[in-house]
Amino acid sequence: MHEQAQLRLRKEEVIELGAAVYVVQAQDLLRTRVFKEENRLLSTFKNPFTEAQSLVFSTALADPAGHASAIYGVSRKCAAWGQWVENDPCWFVIDRKGLLTYAAHPTFASPTSYVKEVDLMLEALAEAAR
Repeated sequence: MHEQAQLRLRKEEVIELGAAVYVVQAQDLLRTRVFKEENRLLSTFKNPFTEAQSLVFSTALADPAGHASAIYGVSRKCAAWGQWVENDPCWFVIDRKGLLTYAAHPTFASPTSYVKEVDLMLEALAEAAR
């Protein structure tokens, strides 16, 4: 299931840790708004998010020129489930001191690979919150 949906399932845990969540889209403002406000991906078949208006509970930031993606080293194309996507998705945890304490690239090993990846990211987030 979509990474934002997996993270949304753990929304209360993220809020309890006092974390701020951002998603950076290397797309224009319109596409970023649609990504944030419309559930076009998971509304097409039966799943826990079929009726959800949006999958994203985080702040969505547009990065159409790819500056932020380039700074963090995730601006190259990558293969995801048999197709090319513009950016190489990545999870980052930045602690309260502003230090990058965790970074991981999704494996796309299976359609449910994000479940374990969200678990690992939340463990790192809990550690950074201490």
